[in-house]
Amino acid sequence: MSLDLFGDLTMQGMEFALNSLSDRMQVLANNIANSQTPGYQAQDVSFEGQLASILNGEDTATPMATGQVVNSPDVSTRIDGNTVGMDSEMGRLSETVLMYNALTQLTTDRLGILKNAITG
Repeated sequence: MSLDLFGDLTMQGMEFALNSLSDRMQVLANNIANSQTPGYQAQDVSFEGQLASILNGEDTATPMATGQVVNSPDVSTRIDGNTVGMDSEMGRLSETVLMYNALTQLTTDRLGILKNAITG
């Protein structure tokens, strides 16, 4: 039996979530930058379902795997066809940054525990 300290379900899930949240921040920044572009369709990164599958052991993730970019229009579409709602984009960006920071801290803590276990 081999012990994989860095490839277990929790580490796979944390890495996948961090990659996906990073992508989401880029997509949301792109949405905000294009908030005045006629016809621009707001996007998001969908990853929560796949993350649940990874954590349940039903799926695996490669180190660079991320969620899927999908169209995510706001509830109100402007006359020019733009679907970016600045209030919702800013809220989602704040939420994403908080989740990313929390998950980064959890990953740091977990690696610190492993380091202490290895070095005694």
